[in-house]
Amino acid sequence: MRTPLKFMSILAFSATVTPAAKTTAVSRRLWIAGCASGLMLHPRRSVAAQSLIFIITPTGLRWADISIGAGEAVSANSRVTFDAKGRLVGKQGWIYLDTVLDDEPYRLTMGQNEMIDGLEEGLLGMKAGGKRRLIIPSSIGYRDKSRAPIPRSFGQRQRLFGTVLNENRRQQEASGLGDGNDVAGVVALDVALISVRPPL
Repeated sequence: MRTPLKFMSILAFSATVTPAAKTTAVSRRLWIAGCASGLMLHPRRSVAAQSLIFIITPTGLRWADISIGAGEAVSANSRVTFDAKGRLVGKQGWIYLDTVLDDEPYRLTMGQNEMIDGLEEGLLGMKAGGKRRLIIPSSIGYRDKSRAPIPRSFGQRQRLFGTVLNENRRQQEASGLGDGNDVAGVVALDVALISVRPPL
């Protein structure tokens, strides 16, 4: 399912969906995705640069290619090296990790439970040199403190887990927005794939 999203600002965007999809829950989820995606964009970029086609998967992941890479695509058992910039939707787009600033990309293996499910799903099909934006709902996001991408700074880890694993807040939001629609656990990731290697 492809949903064109044209972002005009953090809190205002237009979305084209099929009539059957125009339910309250979907509208709220689109609003969450819009906010998160708008936060990842530089405010001075052109309107064309702010237009992305998001694919919505059955798990609730939303992803859009910013640029397409070349070469071998990431598969279920690939070894991948990538940079990532992550933001917390529930904290007004607060940046909780940026490997470019850290000068230390992630080097992980697919299919080894090393990454949160939404990131692993979002990496599939990417090629080296490509960039992709992921909007990851809490159901396939951080469920504990053991899976990447984990911030390397102690303070950033505390802020991340204090938000996405805040069960009281998630329950309050779920009661107001509907089960599965909490904002606290939603993260937005911009992923830049550096290399893809076959499994060992």
